[in-house]
Amino acid sequence: MRSALRFTIICLVCALLCHVPRSVIAADQGGDHPRLTKIVALTRHGVRSPTQTAATLSQWSTRTWPQWPVPRGHLTPRGARLVTAMWEDMRGRMLNLGLLPDAVCPPPGKVFVRADVDQRTRATAKALLDGLCPDGSQSYAVSGQSPDPLFHPVQAGIQRFDPASVAASIIDNAGGDLDRLHEDNATTLTHMQHLSSPLGAEMCARYNLPPSCGLTDLPNSVSVEADGSGAGLSGALAAASGMAEIFLLEYAQWPDVSAGWGQVDARVLREVLPVHTSVFNTVNRAPVVARLKGASLLSEMMAALEGSHRDQRCNAASLVVFVGHDTNIANVGALMGVNWQISGYPDNATPPGSALMLELWERGDSKEVRIRFFAQTPEALHAPFEEQRQPVGSFVVTPQLTDPARTHKATAAQVTAPPVVGEARFSLEDFTQRVSNAVQNAPLAPQEVPPLRLRADIEADSTTAATAKPESTPGTAVTR
Repeated sequence: MRSALRFTIICLVCALLCHVPRSVIAADQGGDHPRLTKIVALTRHGVRSPTQTAATLSQWSTRTWPQWPVPRGHLTPRGARLVTAMWEDMRGRMLNLGLLPDAVCPPPGKVFVRADVDQRTRATAKALLDGLCPDGSQSYAVSGQSPDPLFHPVQAGIQRFDPASVAASIIDNAGGDLDRLHEDNATTLTHMQHLSSPLGAEMCARYNLPPSCGLTDLPNSVSVEADGSGAGLSGALAAASGMAEIFLLEYAQWPDVSAGWGQVDARVLREVLPVHTSVFNTVNRAPVVARLKGASLLSEMMAALEGSHRDQRCNAASLVVFVGHDTNIANVGALMGVNWQISGYPDNATPPGSALMLELWERGDSKEVRIRFFAQTPEALHAPFEEQRQPVGSFVVTPQLTDPARTHKATAAQVTAPPVVGEARFSLEDFTQRVSNAVQNAPLAPQEVPPLRLRADIEADSTTAATAKPESTPGTAVTR
């Protein structure tokens, strides 16, 4: 009898505990356990079509480039679906950590998303919110300025590149010499030449080379716009970098075929991606470039984390997401002095949909900032989606997950901040000082309170990619 009574009591206690909300459990932990109180994220848009013109692509290779289902530089429908799947998975993590309430959708004000003005960033913001809130009731904010000074302070005129100092910073970041950077990537450059040759005749003529020149023959140089509005590399390294990224985008867009004219599978992709990451980070993580382009964004992310932003929506939300570009992530990562490594990619890669996160944790009176980075692996980007059907005869349409098997889940990177040993984590005071030092004396874009996007406009953002006529590519015969 006593055993039966004891068993009944235990069952009742377990039943009661199972119905205690996670938020109550987190509150009961009090000062004994760290508690996640806020995340400020900077994410790259999802899979898009190439931003290069058809003329540029035809100079990089006279082979037949694939036809994309959207205009140049737009998010694709599959790209949107991959973003939604990733943030469905991220939502589960945030629910488990008690940051978001255990509900179908976060309540109004709990999540705030601000996107850059481009179609690919606006459509990514919509796809991201679909992952967090399946009923589609959430909206996001977009600046009325174009370009948006927060994401593009140099293009917007808030900052200007001094050609000499920017070129010197890029050269120094390349190891002191572009020839050295070329040598470091020599094997990959040769591989890229075999994959993509022949070059367009005009490309060889531009560098006064014979018509039969190859990719590896092109000389490299730093180019800075005369008005100080942009900077980058030109030559073999730049072309190889651009094509390698396009191969990744193709690999993510078409799960049923290999990229790069059928030659780039998972193994080859791993071999060629380092040239893109190396060249991209040589420019965008160069100290002068990172400071001029990233100071405004890092400053506003810090203000949102501390609750001191002019936009009160940033202060009130538990999750704040800025939807921008790979350049933004590289700039901010370099300013903070952090590095990351994620399976399938070179160090400090910024694949489509990847997210750099500042997490604020509290334990009693102490506060700690942990820096995280999440992305979908190449395998996750390439994997097909399983089609789902609503049960026949069901009168209630329930929100369905885009990716119930979590095939396209987010993977956490290992993030470090040398010379700090181990994970990139700081006291709030130390991190605030770190950010202050990074943006010191940098002209900052004025903080803005952009309007929320109207629902009709949001739907237009997500349907444009599926209905707009794609830009034609010379010689393209096959649509993929």
